[in-house]
Amino acid sequence: MDANNEDYHEPRRDQVLAFIKTHPGSHLRQIQRELGLAMGVMQYHLYALEKERRIVSRRRGLYKRFYPVLQFAVGQLDILDVLSQETERDILLFLIQNPEANQKELSEYMDISPASVNWHIRRLSDSGLVDSRREGTNVRYSVRGDHAEILALLRSYHPMVWERWADRLADVILEISDTKGEVG
Repeated sequence: MDANNEDYHEPRRDQVLAFIKTHPGSHLRQIQRELGLAMGVMQYHLYALEKERRIVSRRRGLYKRFYPVLQFAVGQLDILDVLSQETERDILLFLIQNPEANQKELSEYMDISPASVNWHIRRLSDSGLVDSRREGTNVRYSVRGDHAEILALLRSYHPMVWERWADRLADVILEISDTKGEVG
């Protein structure tokens, strides 16, 4: 590719990169829709950015999600993958708010079948974000890892979701803040 052709593409590529930096975990169609670019143009720039090692992609389920290079640790990418998916994000946030919830409680809250809860919980467990513990005939679920980190990533990269959940998670946020204050 000659220098003139590269100069022509650079502003558009920078636009795609800037979007990925502010919306890590976005998938192809989401980026394409938000930026209003043709699908072929989008694919071209994503491929070029990956080849230049300015972004990385990760496939989870049906979607390939894109992240800026060196901005996140692997565990954070797992969290961002989940936060980018509405049902699993809502289950994770419900479990932060309601530790040790069981399948019935999740099913009722989410208004989805117990089988769907199991499917999503399995994906969350495979991501390393949720633990399960059998208690008699019930299985209880809890979030593994740092709740503060999950909430910080939510607040930074999904501000609209943060606004919807902030009131519900206020007690958890205050508890985390108190704990961090005691340690520091």
